[in-house]
Amino acid sequence: MKFLSLATISAFALAVAAAPANTKTKAKVAILGGGVSGISAAKNLVAQGITDFVIVEARDELGGRAHDIPFAGIRVEKGCNWVQGLGTNPINQLAKKWGLKTVTDNSDNVEFRDNHGLINATKEYNEFSDALDAINDLAVKRQKNHEVDISARTAFKLVGWNPLTSVEQAVEYYGFDWEFAEDPDVTSNYYAEVNNDSYDGNFGKDSDGNNFVVDQRGFKHIFLQEAKQFLKPNDPRLLLKTTVKNIKYSDSGVTISTKEGGVIEADYAISTFSIGVLQNDDVTWTPELPDWKRVGLFGFHMATYLKLFLAWDKPFWDINKEYVVYADPDNRGYYNSWQNLIAPGFFPQNTTSNVFFVTVTQDQAYRVEALPDAEIKKEVTEVLSSMYGKKVPEPDHMYVPRWHSDPLYRGTYSNWPIGELDQHHINMKAPVKRVWFTGEAMSKDYFGFLQGAWIDGGETGDNVAQCIKKSCPKQPYYPTIKLANEKTSFTKRQEWA
Repeated sequence: MKFLSLATISAFALAVAAAPANTKTKAKVAILGGGVSGISAAKNLVAQGITDFVIVEARDELGGRAHDIPFAGIRVEKGCNWVQGLGTNPINQLAKKWGLKTVTDNSDNVEFRDNHGLINATKEYNEFSDALDAINDLAVKRQKNHEVDISARTAFKLVGWNPLTSVEQAVEYYGFDWEFAEDPDVTSNYYAEVNNDSYDGNFGKDSDGNNFVVDQRGFKHIFLQEAKQFLKPNDPRLLLKTTVKNIKYSDSGVTISTKEGGVIEADYAISTFSIGVLQNDDVTWTPELPDWKRVGLFGFHMATYLKLFLAWDKPFWDINKEYVVYADPDNRGYYNSWQNLIAPGFFPQNTTSNVFFVTVTQDQAYRVEALPDAEIKKEVTEVLSSMYGKKVPEPDHMYVPRWHSDPLYRGTYSNWPIGELDQHHINMKAPVKRVWFTGEAMSKDYFGFLQGAWIDGGETGDNVAQCIKKSCPKQPYYPTIKLANEKTSFTKRQEWA
C-alpha cells in the first residue's frame, strides 16, 4: 500500500489557516474539536449525505490527543500510544487499514527496583494480579445482585489485598494506576471492571492485547487518512488555529464565538471537548448549561497520565527489559513506571534516541507539571542513581507534557469515579437543545479509550444527521436524580441483638 510522506501529511494537516478575525461562517453543523471523535463524527455525517459542516480546531493540525512530537532524533507519542484491544476494535482495524507500525509489548517483561537497587517482587506481583482478577469477579457478582457500587480500594480490601509495604504499593501502582491514571481509592470498582472488559473480549476472541505504536508518521496518521477521504487540501470546512470562546445555544440554532474574533452560526453543534475542558471555564456557555448537565460533567474525572520523556547518550539500564518499576520508600507512585524504548523490537539503539521514559499520574502528575524542568531533571537523576546504585548523569534530552494545565485538554483521559451513577453519565452525554456532546468520556463502555472516542463520535454524527434529515432521535436525561424508594432498593434493615 502506498502512503504519503511525513512532509505531505504535515502539509495536509497545516493546509488551512485560521478563519480571518471578525468573519462570520455559516454551516448546518459545527464540529467543535478536530480530534478522533470529531473526525469520526464528520465521517459519519458525510456517509449520511451531510456535507455542510465545519470542523473547528484550536491547534494547527487534526488529531487531538493523538499527538506525536520530535524527541531525541525520533518521533514519540505525547498522547495516546497503544492500540488497546485488537480483533474487531475499530482502532485496530484502522491501524491495519493504513499500515500503522506497532509492536507487541509485554508489561510482564518487568524488573523491580527500590532505592538500593534490584529487588525480587515476584511474590507481590503475583498476589496483586490475583487480587485484580478477584475484584473484577466481585464487581460482576455485586452487579448481578443489584448491590451498590464500591471503590476499587474497598474491593481490594474485601478480597484480602491491603498494600502496606513500599513494594506492594509500587506493584499496585504499576498494575492499577498506570492503567486508570488514578488510584483505587477514587475509582469505581464496577466501572473499572467494565473498562477492563472493553478490550478483553468485546471485539471478538482475538481482541485481548495491546500494541505499542512506533510509527514515525504518528498515531494520528490513521485519523488523518480517514479525514482525507472527505476533506481536501485547503478545504474551507476545516478551521485550524481557531479556538472556541463561547457557545450560545437555543431551540433554533447555535452561535460560536472564537478567541480570534470570528463567529460561526450553525443549525447544530457537536462538542468534542474533553471532560476536563467542560469542567472548567475555558469555554463559556450562553445560557449556562443546566444543573442536571453540570452535575454529571463535574462528577466525572479527567485523569492525567504524564509520560516524562528522557534520553541519554548511552543506556545505563538493561536494554532487554521493557519495563522497570521503582518502589520509593516514602511516596507511592513517585517516578514509578519506566519504559525502555530501545528494548528489542522497539527503536534501534543509537547516540540520540536512547529513550527511557517514566509515567506519573494523578497527584504526582500535577506535582511534576508544576515544577520547573531543572528541578524535574534533578529529581529524576537522583531516583535513577539510587535505583541503579551508581551515579547516573542528567538526561541529555527531556520533554515534559503538561496536559493538566493545557486549556485545550485539562488532562489526558477520563476515569469513572466512585459516586458517579449511570444516570449522571447519561446526563453528561445528553444533548442540550441543539448542542450534542461526544468524546471518549461520553462512552459508557469505552471511556478512557480511543475506541470510545471513535465509536461515540460516529454515533453522534449519525444522530445529528437524523436531526437534519428527519427528526432527532430521542435521547434520555434525568432532570433530577433522587434516592429510590427504600422498600424497593434496600434489603430489610436488621439490628444487632
